[in-house]
Amino acid sequence: MPRARGFEYWFGGIDLNATPEASTSTDQHAGQPPEVGGHRVDPQGDEAGPSNNDQQADSRARTGVTLSSEESDGEAEVESTPEGYVPKVPFVGMMFDTPELALQHYNRYAHHIGFSVKIESSRRCAKDGELDKFVYVCNKSGKPREEEAVPVKQRNRKLTVLTDCKAKLRVKRDGARWKVTQFVEVHTHEVIDKFALKKYLRSHNKIPAEEKKFIDLLHEVNLTSGRIMEIMGELYGSKQNVPYNSKTVSNYTAKLGNYDRIKDIPELLEYFEEIKKDDPRFFYRFKLDAENKVENLFWVDSKARDVYPLYNDCISFDTTFMTNQYSMPCAPFIGINRYGQSIQLGCGFVRNESSVNFVWLFEQFLEAMDGLHPLNIIIDQDAAIRTAILIVFIGIIHRFCRWHIMQKVQEKLGTFVAQREDLRLEFNDVIDYSMTPEEFEQRWANMVETHGVADNTHFLDLYDLREYFVPAYFRHRFFPFLQTTSRSEGFNAVLKQYVHPHDSLVRFFKQYMKLQERIDVPEDAHEFDGDEKTVRLWGDFPMEKQILQTYTMPIYHRFQLELRKITSYNVRDIGVTEQGSIHEVFPIQGSVRGYGRRSYRVDADVANGIYNCECCKINRDGILCCHALKVMTHLGMVTKYPEHYILPRWCLPPPDIVAPRDERQEKPVGQKLSRKDMRLLRYGNLCSDFAKLAVGLAASEKTNEIAERHMRAMEKEMADLKKANADALKKRKSAKHAVNTNTANDSQESVPMEEDAATVENRKARNPPMSATKGRPGSKRKKGGLQLQKPKQGLCGVCKQPGHDARTCEVRLANPEKYSLLGLFH
Repeated sequence: MPRARGFEYWFGGIDLNATPEASTSTDQHAGQPPEVGGHRVDPQGDEAGPSNNDQQADSRARTGVTLSSEESDGEAEVESTPEGYVPKVPFVGMMFDTPELALQHYNRYAHHIGFSVKIESSRRCAKDGELDKFVYVCNKSGKPREEEAVPVKQRNRKLTVLTDCKAKLRVKRDGARWKVTQFVEVHTHEVIDKFALKKYLRSHNKIPAEEKKFIDLLHEVNLTSGRIMEIMGELYGSKQNVPYNSKTVSNYTAKLGNYDRIKDIPELLEYFEEIKKDDPRFFYRFKLDAENKVENLFWVDSKARDVYPLYNDCISFDTTFMTNQYSMPCAPFIGINRYGQSIQLGCGFVRNESSVNFVWLFEQFLEAMDGLHPLNIIIDQDAAIRTAILIVFIGIIHRFCRWHIMQKVQEKLGTFVAQREDLRLEFNDVIDYSMTPEEFEQRWANMVETHGVADNTHFLDLYDLREYFVPAYFRHRFFPFLQTTSRSEGFNAVLKQYVHPHDSLVRFFKQYMKLQERIDVPEDAHEFDGDEKTVRLWGDFPMEKQILQTYTMPIYHRFQLELRKITSYNVRDIGVTEQGSIHEVFPIQGSVRGYGRRSYRVDADVANGIYNCECCKINRDGILCCHALKVMTHLGMVTKYPEHYILPRWCLPPPDIVAPRDERQEKPVGQKLSRKDMRLLRYGNLCSDFAKLAVGLAASEKTNEIAERHMRAMEKEMADLKKANADALKKRKSAKHAVNTNTANDSQESVPMEEDAATVENRKARNPPMSATKGRPGSKRKKGGLQLQKPKQGLCGVCKQPGHDARTCEVRLANPEKYSLLGLFH
């Protein structure tokens, strides 16, 4: 397949990032000898070398002039050599404006031939101390290395094979310019002819400046180096055509974070202040240690502060590691919105997981939320977090993550209950389906007595923790659809898709805000679905239609699941009271998901529309359970869902409770992208379009001539445009300089304003040190979660059957010669 030519080739190597201040070499040296690839060739004498005007013009049209820009930090743009381009062979007497241009031309020539270039030496003049000589050589120059044994602990790097190649280019300063004084063309090794392999040569494995801007954009949206290479391959027509490889991209993106790490905290705090200008309710606090290094940090945006009063009934809090270069534990506050989604209610970093740091973090959270405490909170089994909650969030209900507790139980008791299946089943049933604390304690006492584990220390420890994880103790508390910190765990897992363990806090915050956008988009989609879409009802109950019109769509689906489960139950009347009737709801057969095999008592007060089930789902999740719905259908009360059971936090947002939304990031209809974004977008589109054109234009000599003719015309037009822009900019600068001169005296008389206390404090803040972490667990995360699982039995290495091992296997014992232990275990 013909190679798709690089974007720099089509546009003559002119940097699209260049500002109008830059001007071409043609403008600077008008009337001078013609220039080839950034150097000039005298039109007469032997120094001009064997060339003609057509060749010079063609070479100039193809290479153009490399300019630097403010956005590229003054670095010259790297140009890839297009297929079919033959750079001028260097010769003694060839002149260049700078040694860099000499190296650039020699590198283009090297790419065409198939070798890499390096700088062998340079020299400074004894008179003025300025550089006056450079020697550029083939990368295979030097004596061949002797083979040495590599130490075990030393990294065995791949080294270039040296052949003592003599190819070189030497340039010396000649007045204001540089002159080639020696050129050796012959190599002592085979050069690389295959174009796809040339990009692996070190001096040619570079990323063009404009493509760096595009890669920056892709890196900001967390694309890996491999995915970036896939995109660049599409733009170039093939991955083989890309003039660099995935490792080059990986090395480049790794350096991007280095720019933020030196002044990480000052830059982050400055960024916070910039946000506050547009979002005055954005809140942040930080704490410094004795060395002015950040010890703790907390922030929350205005949207989270606005919606918190609606969703403070339940939050999840947990810490996570491996999110920043300082190893500081990240502590996000996670809530649940009306669509059942996890939402961010603030985020913090602490130096270490001590109760003092968590007290500070919770105090800042309360200050940001105007002193409004959360009603219920679920946390990991962490003593420091629990202590801080008791100090700051006085009187609230907090519970431990059941998943973490049961995983520890699995580690301690898994082997013990492997041969006690009855104990395992009863253990899970007692924890899951005890409806009251009294029932749990009675059933627990019977269980440990029956199975003889009353003195087992692990069971005793679990019993001491019962008030913090057993569902019976939280039946009347609002913990919607969760018994674990899965909300925090899920958020942390998604967060680690956006951040890297070596990221600065500035980058972390920017990625955190992108994650906020990821949450906002589905929320908007749910809001649209609630207003504009509908679904088919499961049955013909009028109250189902009422719920569909009242609840948000995700909560309606949860209600519909409960409504479907009424077909798994039957009901019998067991008594009458002054307030109403008592009913027993029992499963028709087997177990019902989420409710087990047991029966449930429902007290019904039809006159007042009250249905109390002992499972307490209405208190825990905010929707009626299938048992209450079964009794309602049994009594024929299906026309209307009781109003007092409709929880406002699950309803579609009416105008009177719609949370204020921060619209500062939304762009008005018809507003265009920024100039930088538009330039990157045009760059990608043009690369793709020209790559497709190159396939057809490379088909024959005639089509190739068409392409070259149009390219020269484009380059001339672009050069004229740049010259006009540069002249206009010079005029504007001259006028501005005159105005500044006239107002200089007035500005000297002005008195600088004093900085406020916050700005002074921000300037003092320094980057935090590395935090000591707890470390990752030694084993992989186990599945199985909320119940004690029967451990998997190992298989015998001889007969492949469970229940024994090779040492006691009857098959091995019957054939000791065939199955020896020495052969099995070694």
